[in-house]
Amino acid sequence: MTMSLTWTSPLLRRFILGAGFVAGMVLPAAASSGLPAPFVSRALDAVLIPIDGSVQSAFGLSADETGVLVLAVAPGGVADSAGVAPGDVISMAHGHAVKDPITLDEIVYYWIQKGSFDFGFDGWHGGKAQTYTTTITLESYTAVIDVSVISTWSSYSYESFSYADYTTEYSAEITESYASSETTIEETASSEEFATEETVSEDTTATDTTTTENAGADQTDPNLDTDGDGTPDVSDTDDDNDGIPDATDSDENGDGVDDSAE
Repeated sequence: MTMSLTWTSPLLRRFILGAGFVAGMVLPAAASSGLPAPFVSRALDAVLIPIDGSVQSAFGLSADETGVLVLAVAPGGVADSAGVAPGDVISMAHGHAVKDPITLDEIVYYWIQKGSFDFGFDGWHGGKAQTYTTTITLESYTAVIDVSVISTWSSYSYESFSYADYTTEYSAEITESYASSETTIEETASSEEFATEETVSEDTTATDTTTTENAGADQTDPNLDTDGDGTPDVSDTDDDNDGIPDATDSDENGDGVDDSAE
């Protein structure tokens, strides 16, 4: 089967931006800096770079520090106001894994369109786990960023890395990718495939949170009595009150179905 994709296809546009192609022009995967091209985030008012092997090596990141590295933030912008600093790593956005910079903006744009404006970002600051919370409105997300001034933003300084040289090196790509990514983000975030991924991930996160909370309650509340039989869970050997000890009960939840078949 032959599949034909055009530039209007959101999947192709997404792949092209991620692979380093802009406006029909092939860009080098890594220029003289040896680093991937930067991405100007509408969601965070920040310059982000995908974390790959070259970035981990150049900035001394650990194997756990995955996602995107924050190279610069606009003074007073969303990231700056939330406490996100140059050099921080963002691995999760709104409970969803961040694979690359454009994914972060797609996640934020998707949930803004759903009427959700409060966001949490999980990552790393100085090698330690960090969580940031902030509000991102459609107005702030759609505010146009003047990419010609991002070289003046508060930036990351690390050993021999020069943010000024880096942004100069990629100045043309920064301008082109910022303009073309808007349509790509909107099309991707509006696709059924993306919506399914976000919904499944959201459900999984909610389930994990509930399970963790219940487990925490079992450990911290010695008087918790889930089945209401007057015996605290910590010492209850017959959770479903069927007269059969849990250790030998093949139907511990009392639903009439053998546990091995559920």
